[in-house]
Amino acid sequence: MREVLLVEDSDADADLLERALRAVEVANPIRRFSDGAQALAYFKAHENSHASESELPFILFLDLKLPRASGFEILGYLQMSWSFRQLLKIVVSELDNLESIRTAYSLGAGSFLCKPIHRQDLRDLIKAYPQQWEMEAATKVS
Repeated sequence: MREVLLVEDSDADADLLERALRAVEVANPIRRFSDGAQALAYFKAHENSHASESELPFILFLDLKLPRASGFEILGYLQMSWSFRQLLKIVVSELDNLESIRTAYSLGAGSFLCKPIHRQDLRDLIKAYPQQWEMEAATKVS
């Protein structure tokens, strides 16, 4: 089962998002990075390993305000990487100004959610990208 990557420096926000994902019965394993440099190192290592597409993560939840490398820097790197072209990039941020949103989308974000994340936000996201998620057996999101 393919991983969901969560890049979030706030423990409270990461816990809230993980609980919300489980509450809507997303079954994918979740791997968390607490700063941007850790996430970039992970992406570079996977790209250099020539991992098969089935070994790569399929979903990324990304905060924009991160220590050591911003979410914008990560989006920029991923935009230039052929290996991660299938990765669904979901920005989760307190930055809700139009400029941040436009920049995130121009760098390849597939969705932009404002904190705090609500279960209905996740349900709508799952409906918009149903092929990306592994759901608990026989679960329908409504």
